[in-house]
Amino acid sequence: MKQSTIKLPITFDGVGLHSGVKNKIKITPAPANTGIIFKFKNDTITARYSNSCDSILSSALSNGRSKLYTVEHLLASLYALKIDNVMIESEENEIPILDGSAILFAKEIVSSGIRFLDAPKRMMIIKKEVSFKINDSYAIVRPADSFLIKYTIDFKSRLIGKQSHFININPKSFIEEIAPARTFCEYRDVERLQSLGLIKGGNLDNAIVVDDTRLLNDKPLRFINEFVRHKILDAIGDISLLGYDVLGEFEFYKAGHNINRRFVGNILSDKSNYEIVDTIDYKLEEEEDYLLALAKIPELTTSK
Repeated sequence: MKQSTIKLPITFDGVGLHSGVKNKIKITPAPANTGIIFKFKNDTITARYSNSCDSILSSALSNGRSKLYTVEHLLASLYALKIDNVMIESEENEIPILDGSAILFAKEIVSSGIRFLDAPKRMMIIKKEVSFKINDSYAIVRPADSFLIKYTIDFKSRLIGKQSHFININPKSFIEEIAPARTFCEYRDVERLQSLGLIKGGNLDNAIVVDDTRLLNDKPLRFINEFVRHKILDAIGDISLLGYDVLGEFEFYKAGHNINRRFVGNILSDKSNYEIVDTIDYKLEEEEDYLLALAKIPELTTSK
């Protein structure tokens, strides 16, 4: 396939989950080999691992002068929908949380349309197993012929409990099975997170809140295992910082953004872990299949 961008500008308005500050972002097309670029207060930050930094309960980017928070849902949408080049202008330093999922980002990207550019898409092929582990939490990637993710979570809440999900990520599966999954927290953690200056913009319209066996939201879960699916959404956003479409089978166990970040760093730390190839011999039908898959994406349902 060739590199791509969106056809038309897209705007989003909303509040930052952790800052509570209202923000507006505008996503515009960009030429080949630009990458995903954030623009904030006349400063630019490229969405690459080299600009990632530690952040509590979100993914953040910094160029040493400016810092942007909660970029993961937007990055996951662009990455899973195979958008290589855009400029994202942000008025404030936290990307809007919207409804807590990525479905609104993804649907607007699809509605904008996809434009292919006259440059080959570059791809990362995982050549050997790479891992990162802290205590009983870990992330692993192994060679594979597609982009696969298996994720397992284990929470004290009996409503969440232990959940696992395995999926082959492509544009259609992302929008149908991952993008609608919302961020979540346990009610017992709310006061502690607020004391840390977090979730100032959180509410029952942009996050799932559970109290052991009870769902505190009025609306039902969108999936029985929505919690682990959201973790996959977050992981895709973090994986996108590799900077290339990737072929590999990823496995995560009780991981989080900071583990994911260090894991991505481990992959990039040794060039024998991967190979970067230009997809010069792309086939036009691959692009047609991709666009057809996007055209057939159904409307969001409330539960599955």
